[in-house]
Amino acid sequence: MTPEPPVPERLTGIGATALGVALLRAQECGRPDRLFDDPYARHFLQAVDPASTPWVAAGPSPATARLLRVMAGQVAVRTWFFDRALLAAAARECDQVVLLASGMDARAYRLTWPAGTTVFELDFADVLAFKAAVLDGRGATPACHRVEVATDLRQDWPRALTESGFSPPRPAA
Repeated sequence: MTPEPPVPERLTGIGATALGVALLRAQECGRPDRLFDDPYARHFLQAVDPASTPWVAAGPSPATARLLRVMAGQVAVRTWFFDRALLAAAARECDQVVLLASGMDARAYRLTWPAGTTVFELDFADVLAFKAAVLDGRGATPACHRVEVATDLRQDWPRALTESGFSPPRPAA
């Protein structure tokens, strides 16, 4: 058995970007006309030291604020689209869902998956450890069978996915 990776005190690089997307998902959830609900997004932001990331710092820089405004609609529509597409695939007997660079994505927890669905989440070990610590700390329970695949997508991630139980001959989204 592989030892659990330590929970990082701060996320950098791609992990920090995942927190930016979580911020945009949390903001969308606050809208009365929201396209989706992600009750977990704000928990990821509450778990980080505001001084360690531009996404939750008090008074983000003008450049960061502009980036958030530009990306907000794209993230909302992309989340809405993939939520529906993945649930539709699962409803058509596609029992394996693969989320590449899953970041702070909480689809395994927040969507109503058909019985027997497995969601494979691929990302760096530190990102997955942070996400699991936050969700476990909140008592969150996945709505499907959730499998973490700690891998670098620049490497042989298909092998890591298969070694984690993914079955290539079976339908997958």
